[in-house]
Amino acid sequence: MAGSAGVANHDRLDVLALDRTGRLVVAELKRDKAPDTVTMQALNYAAMVSRFTVDTLTEAYVAHRNVADFGPDQALEELREWAPELADETLGPPGIVLVAGGFGAQVTNTAMFLYENGLDIRLVRVQLYRTSGAETLLTVSQVLPVPDAEEFMIRPRSAPATQAGIRATQKKKAGIIPRLIANDALADGAELTLTVPEKVGQDRDRINAWLDAAPARRGAIWHPEPGSPIEWPVGGTAYHPNDLVTLVIREATGAEPRAGVWGVGWLRDVNGVPLHKLADTLPDHP
Repeated sequence: MAGSAGVANHDRLDVLALDRTGRLVVAELKRDKAPDTVTMQALNYAAMVSRFTVDTLTEAYVAHRNVADFGPDQALEELREWAPELADETLGPPGIVLVAGGFGAQVTNTAMFLYENGLDIRLVRVQLYRTSGAETLLTVSQVLPVPDAEEFMIRPRSAPATQAGIRATQKKKAGIIPRLIANDALADGAELTLTVPEKVGQDRDRINAWLDAAPARRGAIWHPEPGSPIEWPVGGTAYHPNDLVTLVIREATGAEPRAGVWGVGWLRDVNGVPLHKLADTLPDHP
């Protein structure tokens, strides 16, 4: 969403993007060499969007599209087609991409420091060339993170191995369903249980009371289908976890969820392990 809505007019960022895992990405675009202040500018924007919820993002997307009869429901549907695991929990921490014609030592040094300390920040250099045939060519190269980035640093440092683990955890925060399927973590037909997570406070008692009113409501069945892996015995329809939990909240309270839902946090296997924690133990590619 170029020039994203949802931030003050005098603080409009260049590009606000959503990656496939449901995480926000802030991009700053500079035509020539990036000024030394660009990292602070990007951090300010990342801090602003870190407060986004799915509702805020949906509103910003509606404003960005600016099309008649395109409302929040259609916007949320499109966003979830792009990022099926989209929920409040997957939005942050935002990633940062700085795009410019070049980067000085101060910018690269600051970016490397942030990267070493767990922030997903990338520097991308773009350059235009004109050939002898009057053709214009654009080259794109990633300056950071790459092994030779230390050549541009004022004072090179080695990244602790633990920071790689932090970034890996952030990447695994979404993409849970594909990882469970790829690793055959659950057998087709495995029984699951709907449980309201401890961190959910709003309408907690009402939702639990509604689930307990009929035993079948807490049950669910796993199928290795990326889009709709959860079969609900009530009606026998297959759902994405987010859609199922949204339906449960709607039926239990008579209203739409007040915040984005993270369905994999509501579903537990026979050992009582939530799906997202089960996925945490699995590799991305078995």
